[in-house]
Amino acid sequence: MKTASSSNNAPVVAPPGSAAAGAEPLAVRIEQLPREAGWLLITAGIVGLVVAVILAPGGSKLVSRWAGRSTMRQVSRFLDDLERRYPRR
Repeated sequence: MKTASSSNNAPVVAPPGSAAAGAEPLAVRIEQLPREAGWLLITAGIVGLVVAVILAPGGSKLVSRWAGRSTMRQVSRFLDDLERRYPRR
């Protein structure tokens, strides 16, 4: 992304289809990403990893062994409470 400073320090970005947008190396374009975009990518990666572990064959058993007995008891209590409050028809 090609940026230029204006009087209010807001970056001016070249349109994606222009020649200036593709002229810069990828590393420079990644360095110019806002910090929030980086955290968003990290969070999406962690959530994706957790979902992959849970959906993998035997993943729920692996998670239950990793979480420990007290955590699974708390989840069980939560599910029992939901069943009492909102019974299935």
